[in-house]
Amino acid sequence: MQDTSADLKNVVAIGASAGGVRAICDLIKERPAHLDAPIVIAVHSLPDSQLTEVLQAITPLPVKKVEDGDVLQNGCIHVVPGAKHVFFQNGALKLSQLVHDSGFRPSIDALFMTMAAEYGDRAVAVVLSGTLKDGMRGAQVIFDVGGRTIVQDPREAAFDGMPNSIIFNDHPEKVLPAADLGRWLTQELGETE
Repeated sequence: MQDTSADLKNVVAIGASAGGVRAICDLIKERPAHLDAPIVIAVHSLPDSQLTEVLQAITPLPVKKVEDGDVLQNGCIHVVPGAKHVFFQNGALKLSQLVHDSGFRPSIDALFMTMAAEYGDRAVAVVLSGTLKDGMRGAQVIFDVGGRTIVQDPREAAFDGMPNSIIFNDHPEKVLPAADLGRWLTQELGETE
């Protein structure tokens, strides 16, 4: 059974770039088998990204590469295809080739901003290792609508640019090592029955 937008208690979006795959794996290994929230993961990557296959090998959670129009499902990890943008829109995930003001693919800012617009205070953003500051503007919008942002400790991140941009310009609820962020999500969001 698919969940509808109104049925979801929380929605998690994870954004990362350089060094982010290891952090994602550390976080996902700490997830329960039946998470009471969907997870959408976007990593700056090329079209041949193998992140879906990597995650399928380390977690009992279902892992699915996003296709245009996919409906979010609790307990499922939705992986954005390499070099594509994804937006939350009308209870589904929409793929796109175009974001006017971002050189990053996928745009973490666009992902977070559309999650904030769609889910408001149910939005949970996770920012992991990466250079520069993609995700910073989106995290601010999530904060503004009552959602939450958690960030990988920059001292642990392979590249501290993205985590530091959130810490210095936003209001992260937690700054923790990646595995501890996974445990925090489990504690905060719980498991489905």
